[in-house]
Amino acid sequence: MNKDELGESAKNIEGSSGDTSLPLVLKKLLLSRDETLQVASAHCITAVLVHSPAKHAPAFIHADIPEFLFEHLSSSSEMLVSSSYNCLTLLTEEPLFFSKCHTVYGIEAVVRSLQGSLEMNNTELHKQGLLLFTEILTRQPEEIKLFTNSAMCRDAGRALQEAVSSPVLEVAAEAVKATSAFLRKDHQSAPPVQYRELQSLLEAMLNRCAEFSQTLLNRRPLGHASSRDSEKAILQRGKFLLSTLEGFRSACRLAIEFQSEPSAQENPFTAPSAKKEDTLEAFSEFLLCACDSLCIPMVMRHLEQTTHPALMEVFLSILHSLFVIVPHMKEKFSKKLAASSFIRLTLELKARFCSGLSHSALNQVCSNFLYYMCLNLLSAPEKTGPPSEEELSAVSELLQHGLPQISSRSPESLAFLSDRQYMEGAARQRQYCILLLFYLAYIHEDQLHSSLISIS
Repeated sequence: MNKDELGESAKNIEGSSGDTSLPLVLKKLLLSRDETLQVASAHCITAVLVHSPAKHAPAFIHADIPEFLFEHLSSSSEMLVSSSYNCLTLLTEEPLFFSKCHTVYGIEAVVRSLQGSLEMNNTELHKQGLLLFTEILTRQPEEIKLFTNSAMCRDAGRALQEAVSSPVLEVAAEAVKATSAFLRKDHQSAPPVQYRELQSLLEAMLNRCAEFSQTLLNRRPLGHASSRDSEKAILQRGKFLLSTLEGFRSACRLAIEFQSEPSAQENPFTAPSAKKEDTLEAFSEFLLCACDSLCIPMVMRHLEQTTHPALMEVFLSILHSLFVIVPHMKEKFSKKLAASSFIRLTLELKARFCSGLSHSALNQVCSNFLYYMCLNLLSAPEKTGPPSEEELSAVSELLQHGLPQISSRSPESLAFLSDRQYMEGAARQRQYCILLLFYLAYIHEDQLHSSLISIS
């Protein structure tokens, strides 16, 4: 039965049956033992929901149709599972689907089905299952706990780990989106928090992204090959990298949120003599190491070919969050970033994209990142003693007001500093900010310093 026929059937059913009888008729077909009728019923439900979702979704939900669709996810019939995935995905658009707690009772069936489908050679089924899982994870209200025990949360994470490692890019990409939604505090708060499992999931996600990036680099077109193919590959890689960074940012947000939860600091069931690996502290240090060894190199390689503001916004927000996640490493990390020319990189981003009112979110992220990195660098000077609290407070206020106003390239900044006219207020603060950035670039051998020498 094709889509046009299904749509016509839906209209006929709608026209000939009352609102109350339509769900009951389709529910009877779902409950039949005939697989053909079950699939036909699921197709009809899908067609009705596509045709008039607001009118019929609540009636289907009140008739407990989601319960039977979840049951059909354990079927050995790929067609029935696929049809059930589609129906349930459409039902997630109705808030009643969540408030009636259908997802709480059905999440185990979704995870088990996802695990089973990943063993099949059916890419479309993989994508449908992951799409349903993503929608549930994203739309589930925070006040209604989805995973009521840590074992189910662990199984969900392992299914995602397998999915992000898929050799099929479309499957891996959908799994990365699901992972980002999965790393929500309310999804992970069933004690104990299983940090090692989360670490394994993130490692799989980052490794898949690195592998994909490297594959595209190895396939660079040679000679007179079409530049369109090359641009398409760069765009594809950027999209996958952005999704991966969004997933990693969700993990960073999770680590910050758990800092204020005493019960989330470590696994209470770990033996006192055991190595403390399953703790928030170990997970936080993993995030820093993973960013240093995987995220930063991937982004820097991508920057050699193109620069995407949204990607850089996510990337710099990750770097900023790591100062909070691993506070005892923030000064060392800031020095490493400065030595890798992140002062220059961030200022170039601001100059290229943030003049006037354009890309205000990126400008804010760049300014916040520079603000904390500068304060960290000033708190750990190379040759002089640390500044007093009053000095740091004055510099903090200066940076806070001045950094958002800076969006000029090095030559313009030098010309601005060389202006002999006396300046007051915001202009003077901007000059002081630029001087401070140039000073820190010089002290920590940021390439911004080299570019200034070549200009002068």
